[in-house]
Amino acid sequence: MDEKIFDQGIRLALELGIRLKIELEGVDIPLESTFCGFVDNYIIITPPSPYHQVQHKLFGGAEMVVRYFYHGTIYAFQTKLFSLIDQPVRLLFIYYPKLIQKSELRSEKRSFCYIPAVIKVGDNENNGTIVDIAKSGCHCLVRGKNNKRLIFFKLGDQVKLNCKFPGVKQTLEIIGVVKNLRTSKYEANVGLQFHEHTPDVTQKIISWYISTIEKFVPAQEIKLDISEKD
Repeated sequence: MDEKIFDQGIRLALELGIRLKIELEGVDIPLESTFCGFVDNYIIITPPSPYHQVQHKLFGGAEMVVRYFYHGTIYAFQTKLFSLIDQPVRLLFIYYPKLIQKSELRSEKRSFCYIPAVIKVGDNENNGTIVDIAKSGCHCLVRGKNNKRLIFFKLGDQVKLNCKFPGVKQTLEIIGVVKNLRTSKYEANVGLQFHEHTPDVTQKIISWYISTIEKFVPAQEIKLDISEKD
C-alpha cells in the first residue's frame, strides 16, 4: 500500500453519496456519514450516525478525521466543523482540508471495518482498532488517548493482535509483521502483513468476515431522510 500526502491544491476525489468514516475526539464508537457536496471552501456531509450519541461533540471548531474509500484508494484528512444547520435538513459544513493522505491499494482490495484489538509487540501492549482488512493483512490505528504510552513501532516488528470478529465468540490471536508505518505524537497507523503460517481457522474467519462486508456494502442504499429530525 503506497501512501502519499498532498496539499490543499489537490482536489478531493468525492462523489455524491460516498460513505465517510468519521472519527471525533473522545468518541470510540464507529461513526458514518455521507458526502452531500461542496460549497466554497467547505464540504457538506450528513451528521455522523448514531447522531444522538455524538451530538454534544458537534460544535464549531470540533476536530475530526474523515476517511473514505474511492476507486481502490483510501483517502484520509483532518478537518474541523465549521457549522451545523437544522433547516431544511440537518447538515454539517466542515472545512476543506489543508492536507490529504492518499493510500493506494495495489495488490489487494481492503475492506473498511471497526474491530477493537489488543496490539502487542514483545512485552508492550496497546489498545487499538483494525480499520481495514484483507486476506493478507490489515491496517491498525493506535491512538495515544486510549493508552498510557504508545508502543514505539518499527518496520519489521512482529505484532500480535488479539481481537474478536463480529459474530465469532472466541478471541483470535493474529500474528503479523509491520510493513507500513506512519506515526505522530498522538497516534500510530500500522500496516501489517499476516504471518504466512496463520492457522487455517483464522484465515477462514477473516475470509468469511470480508465476504460479509463485500456482500453487505453494495446492498445498502444511501438515503437522506428529510421527513423528520432526531
